[in-house]
Amino acid sequence: MTDDVQPLERLALAGKARQSLKNWIAGAQFLALLAAIDEQGWTRFLAEPRDLDALTDFSGLPPARLRDLVDALEAHGVVERQDRTVRLSAPFEALAADDAMIGLSDLLAGATLMAGKIRAAAQSPGALPLTDDDALVVARAVGGRVTPVSRTLYENLFTGGLPELAGAVRAGRWLDVGCGIAGATLTMATMVPQLRAVAVELVPLVAAEATRRTEALDLTDRVEVRCVDARDVDEKDTFAGAFWAQPFFPESARTATLDMILRALEPGGLLFVQEMEPEPQESDRPAYALRRLVYQGWGVPFGRTAEQLAAEAESAGFALVRIAPTDFGRFVILRRPVE
Repeated sequence: MTDDVQPLERLALAGKARQSLKNWIAGAQFLALLAAIDEQGWTRFLAEPRDLDALTDFSGLPPARLRDLVDALEAHGVVERQDRTVRLSAPFEALAADDAMIGLSDLLAGATLMAGKIRAAAQSPGALPLTDDDALVVARAVGGRVTPVSRTLYENLFTGGLPELAGAVRAGRWLDVGCGIAGATLTMATMVPQLRAVAVELVPLVAAEATRRTEALDLTDRVEVRCVDARDVDEKDTFAGAFWAQPFFPESARTATLDMILRALEPGGLLFVQEMEPEPQESDRPAYALRRLVYQGWGVPFGRTAEQLAAEAESAGFALVRIAPTDFGRFVILRRPVE
């Protein structure tokens, strides 16, 4: 019997690993299915109840395969079925709708990009640079759209956890440093008629998308998108407030970027910096570890706490106002000292 203990223990250990692997495989397989049906337009089609015959005609799939596919979607909570009628579940309808702050398609595109970068991280010792196309995918997956939902979220931010932000965007010009697709600035511009902003973005393709969205909202007279290295912004004593998208700035550019913001702000002007990756709960640690792998492969810092961000900005000459908990996570509010 003694000779059997070690093999049995190893069998149990392998079984435990096999179960973990099965769960990961199932998740990857369903994500592939969800991306495929989204690309085929199912998520828009199923925003309204559809009978199976209509879905068969829409998809072009054989009825038996269609039933299996709908079963898989129902089992994962993506659709609801009643008799022969199928529609998106309420949570997924909200995520796929035009008023979603960040839509399902953009999230799926971001997930696909991350999967490729994770694979590359394990195969190559080199950096994991983002192409312009990659940067646009990331910007869409994190940037948000201007919708009634996004405006409601910002209104809650203004009146709840971050009233200083409401004051800053009404007090004078606003500077968005590393604006991506400018979702935050454009949302606030639709809410605050007096807002005048400069949104700075380094990647031409991303800046072009921010410009397109600005034009679509008829905000070009109040929001200027500049495709430029943030360190090269040469205005001084100009802005009442600024936001710095710090997670996307490499170590080599951070000090000079903070120096620029300090010069650009009016004396007493406010800088807002968001803690994007707080120390995770144990259940979130696996996903956190994967994001850290990719972001550090991009050459940018990952997981800096609000306290660390405050210290970084204070070393550049800012004065800490407070660290504010909000529905968007913790914000660091800093002030250019009045000289």
